[in-house]
Amino acid sequence: MTKRPVTLQKSTIAITAITVIAAILRLWRFPDLPGGLNQDEASAGYETFSLLTHGTDRWGNPWPVYFPSWGSGQNVLLSYLSVPVVGLFGLSVLSVRLVPVLLGIGAVPLLYVALRRFADLPAALVGAGLLAVTPWHVTASRWALESNILPFFLLAGVTTLGYAYTSSRPRTLIPFSLVLLALALYAYGVAIFVVPVIVGLYLCTRYRTVLKHPVPVGLSMLGFLVVGGPLLLFILVNNVLHRSPDFISSLPFSVPKFPSSRLDQITNGQDLAELNTHFVTSGFNDGYLWTVPNGFLALGVIGIPLAALGVHFAARTRSPETNLFTFWLVGAVILLFVVPANGNRANALFIPLIALTAIGVSGLYRSMTDRKTGRAVVAVIMATAVGYATLFFHDYTTRHPKQIARAFGEGFDDALKSADGARNPNEPVYVSERLPLNYMETLFFLKADPQDFQANSDVKTVDGVFQVRNYRHYYFFGNEPSLDSAPSYLAVLRGDEQRRCARAETLTRQEQWTVVRCVPAPPALQP
Repeated sequence: MTKRPVTLQKSTIAITAITVIAAILRLWRFPDLPGGLNQDEASAGYETFSLLTHGTDRWGNPWPVYFPSWGSGQNVLLSYLSVPVVGLFGLSVLSVRLVPVLLGIGAVPLLYVALRRFADLPAALVGAGLLAVTPWHVTASRWALESNILPFFLLAGVTTLGYAYTSSRPRTLIPFSLVLLALALYAYGVAIFVVPVIVGLYLCTRYRTVLKHPVPVGLSMLGFLVVGGPLLLFILVNNVLHRSPDFISSLPFSVPKFPSSRLDQITNGQDLAELNTHFVTSGFNDGYLWTVPNGFLALGVIGIPLAALGVHFAARTRSPETNLFTFWLVGAVILLFVVPANGNRANALFIPLIALTAIGVSGLYRSMTDRKTGRAVVAVIMATAVGYATLFFHDYTTRHPKQIARAFGEGFDDALKSADGARNPNEPVYVSERLPLNYMETLFFLKADPQDFQANSDVKTVDGVFQVRNYRHYYFFGNEPSLDSAPSYLAVLRGDEQRRCARAETLTRQEQWTVVRCVPAPPALQP
């Protein structure tokens, strides 16, 4: 009786220390690492700003269940969660990255809670420790790609589901057990393939509880449909009916009809089998700098063999809750047959792999008759993970910032500010086409009023993508006649980009960006 409080105290100290380490890895030089702003971050952040100021997205759709964004859509949950943050701190890199980093830190103790309840204490500590230092999770927590929050909501949903069915008050908690899994659908649309598998497999293994409490279970399904219904309606409109029924206009939210399919855009005739096989066998390496730095594995020392060991030990328990992570992994594997995988699209795979690895390590420890040997094995695994994470984080904070600076357009906000400061009345400004979604980044850093953008921009749809020719005096295509016909214009140029000028004056220059005043060259004489 005297040992239990000591064990609890030690475990509390341990998870607190692990969480502190997780926070340090995710908050060191935050929000300036990575420097700059990715176009997806700018888009999600500007949607938040638009919701906050006018209750619409940037195209004027009131409270949409999915953003049209650039034409094929963007997930909404991160932008909605960020509304109070942007309202408090204003639109900035800090405010758009704050929710993801807080969820990233929070996922570590949440995984501990889940594994402590569904498995055992060693698995909980190992799982939280591995997640805290896993390269993929560190990098994903530090920038605001909206799909990066899916793993947190799947983890929260799985934890809630298992807790509700094993609590002392199942009739009270089960009706709310699927709410967070329904919210996960809005974090990243691919959850539509993962969540039904998790719920279906779990309820099948928990059939006695389902039969004992049919009303609470039925209410949980109703709650799932209430929360997730608007997104299911969006899928019906865009992927089944391909039109908007009349009643849509009377809803308190909007269900936009898109000019193109995101799934069609990302598949684009790619060989899924070859691409995804390489992704898995290469250690989940997609080659993108925003996933992990070159030369590092997304999950560090965690691999399929250790996770397979966890599947084995979880199956031996015959516990539906311990096997929740296996069910989650099964649902996530389905994505490999649907989308070309990378560190973002397949992020639903990673936390169950980490959790099952922890269950495997714990099972290996418990299966050894010599506990000293078992502790030594666990210590070696964790020391290897920490050592790998140390090498990764050193690279991430030294060499990597220069490598990723281009991908995130670092310095564009300063270059745009310089152009605005030097601009004469009626002088147009060209923003480099070499900056992906250059109009989006411009709107973000200008904090342009969304209604003013809607009223004073020239937009057309090309191959399902919204192309913005200009917003007021900002032009986003280099062949714009309004530039060549002006007496002079400012150009925010990237890299070695050049303009055809009779005379050019360099106003500012930095590593990636140059701002020049260009007097256009006269048209070439016709032969």
